[in-house]
Amino acid sequence: MKTHRVHRLLKLITLLRSGRNFDADGLAREAKIGRRTLFRDLSLLKSAGIECEFDASKNTYSLGEAPLLPPVHLDSNEALALLLITRRFLARQVHPLYRKALDAAIKIESQLPQSLLHHCGQLIDGISVRWPPVSDSEAASDVFLSLQRALSQHVRVRVRYDSVQDKSDADLLLDPLRLIFVSRAWYLIAYSHAHQSLRTFKIERMLAVNVTAEPFTPPRDFDEKNYFGLAWRMIPEGQVYDVRLRFCPLVATSVEEVHWHDTQVTHREPNGALIFEARVDGLSEIASWIMSYGEHVTVLEPPALRDVVLDKARKLLAAHNGHDSAGSPTPADTPGAGLKGDA
Repeated sequence: MKTHRVHRLLKLITLLRSGRNFDADGLAREAKIGRRTLFRDLSLLKSAGIECEFDASKNTYSLGEAPLLPPVHLDSNEALALLLITRRFLARQVHPLYRKALDAAIKIESQLPQSLLHHCGQLIDGISVRWPPVSDSEAASDVFLSLQRALSQHVRVRVRYDSVQDKSDADLLLDPLRLIFVSRAWYLIAYSHAHQSLRTFKIERMLAVNVTAEPFTPPRDFDEKNYFGLAWRMIPEGQVYDVRLRFCPLVATSVEEVHWHDTQVTHREPNGALIFEARVDGLSEIASWIMSYGEHVTVLEPPALRDVVLDKARKLLAAHNGHDSAGSPTPADTPGAGLKGDA
């Protein structure tokens, strides 16, 4: 939500809480907005759980008895952090419950002093956040809520799942254990009764979710770090490799600045090149990452990883050499095709 709209809504709430009697024209005049904007804002406040009552006998508006959060006492840095999260870092696609979070943010902001809001608003206007490409999770908000309920109640769910791996829909009985955001999307880690094992499922591919009344006992020893193990991202393949790469000086600093993996170790060579070492379960994920650096990286170890990268490079070259206007290039390997649970 844009800063000026938030300020406008907070101004409207302040007027409604003032105890003065306003008809529609008076409220619009005091808020310095048109009637159409006023009614649109009143509707938005209602959707956020802030009821505005209309007294037909007096033709006036007032704030209803809907519960608002009690006053909060934040210093400027705390308020700035809160507003940065709600106005900048909370992207619509990143969290399925974006609308609910925005409604909550409006309620919290309504309790902040106007001077503090104005000060923070000026700072926030100079800040932007550009998210990398992510799945549009908001469309799965109902699914997310159902899974949250099942997780909290420790009950099973029946899921109709669009399985890319099997190229068909699957009806699954799952014991949900963890909702997790990885890289670009939200996933559910669950015990699948059909597979008799733990699997990972992308929530955007869940076509329907039915929360059952069947209880289950979550395994006490479940730990997501152990589940993903030493995978580069989230696809362990069952074999661990000691990876050693050399990045040229041109990209060395940008690679060195990022925490890519818990096991990574880096050091520089005299010419400025970066040696990158990590202990990784599986080669497919890290090979795709290596390919993104093109000619600026060389695989030193293991030979198996070098072979995977070379194979991908040959396929990429063949796809582009064989491309013409009448046809399409050979499709590249599907990312995540080997993910447990068809992510």
